[in-house]
Amino acid sequence: MKIQVFPLAFENRKRIGIKPLGYDRAFPGMMKQIKDSRWTPEERCWHIPYTVEAYDQLKRLFGEGQVLPVTERPVEEQKTARCQDKEQAPLKYKDELIRLEERLRLQRYSYNTVKTYKNFFAQFLAFFPDQHPEELKKKDIMKFLLESSKNKKWSDATQNQAVNAVKFYFEKVLGQSRTYYEFRPRRSQKLPGVFSEEEVLRLFGAISNLKHKAILMLIYSAGLRIGDTQLRKQDVDINRKMVFIKAGKGKKDRYSVLSDKLISLLQRYFTIYTPEYWLFEGQDGGKYSTRSIQQIFRKAVDKAGVNPYSTVHTLRHSFATHLLERGTDLRYIQELLGHSSSETTQIYTHITQKAIQKLCSPLDFLDIDGALNSPDKKQD
Repeated sequence: MKIQVFPLAFENRKRIGIKPLGYDRAFPGMMKQIKDSRWTPEERCWHIPYTVEAYDQLKRLFGEGQVLPVTERPVEEQKTARCQDKEQAPLKYKDELIRLEERLRLQRYSYNTVKTYKNFFAQFLAFFPDQHPEELKKKDIMKFLLESSKNKKWSDATQNQAVNAVKFYFEKVLGQSRTYYEFRPRRSQKLPGVFSEEEVLRLFGAISNLKHKAILMLIYSAGLRIGDTQLRKQDVDINRKMVFIKAGKGKKDRYSVLSDKLISLLQRYFTIYTPEYWLFEGQDGGKYSTRSIQQIFRKAVDKAGVNPYSTVHTLRHSFATHLLERGTDLRYIQELLGHSSSETTQIYTHITQKAIQKLCSPLDFLDIDGALNSPDKKQD
């Protein structure tokens, strides 16, 4: 499969855009193997860092002769462009950026949230280089959000994060009253993708490595997020058949179920790999990285021939859907998943095949045998 590559501007950074010349269901999975690869719906293409390293990896994946040459040679390093973006924030207001970071850390926000909010707030400061942010009004904030989302082609999720970052500064750092911003994107009503039970079996059957199989089976067995897999050995209670997830999303602790069939596999895993502290450890003895889990999942998906657009999170969606199809009460599923609101869990009622099959059309209640058996007439 030949692919076309071209320079692409994304969020003020130069990237390599990639489009396939033809259709191949394996193409998205291959792209996800490249570090920092992303799909942008606005341009309807994938893009990767504008570096020699990423470009060389692309050629190794698809073959030297399959990659049409980029019009400009990629740079050796991408750090220069990123540093320039950060330096755009006026130095005289850098103290406000520090105040934002300090408040985020005091409230124990995650590392990724702190990094994201700082990035958007730095853009906000750079947008008004001659004004102290405390002097800005709601109309100024709306102008920043409108022009930035248009020029940088923000996705709905990116735009929402920018709103959250600015709101946090004005409400938590400056202590201003809560404000509603009309520029929040409308929440899309997307249904999660799920595997059928047969596809789950094919996926697990495609994995030969014992550790890899144990990781993915645990995610499906307990409905874990990928970040939940960084468990300690003591978090798996074989006697009580439970998994303890400490400080999951939203810093909430919860318990989930441990399958009898998985217990026997984990016991074999403990015997062969003998992990010391973490349930799944890397080669250096530390926590097994989420990036490695994504890679083993992608290889299993390609080998099993299941939906190439699925992600590790699809296993969690499948866990909830399959439990619901087998009659498990939605409130229990909500607890196992760690959802704060039942509305979040109710989305799975829209995708259960067995529930849909039990529903009847109103036509089924009508006595229409006479109408069905009447002679058919054709009118010109």
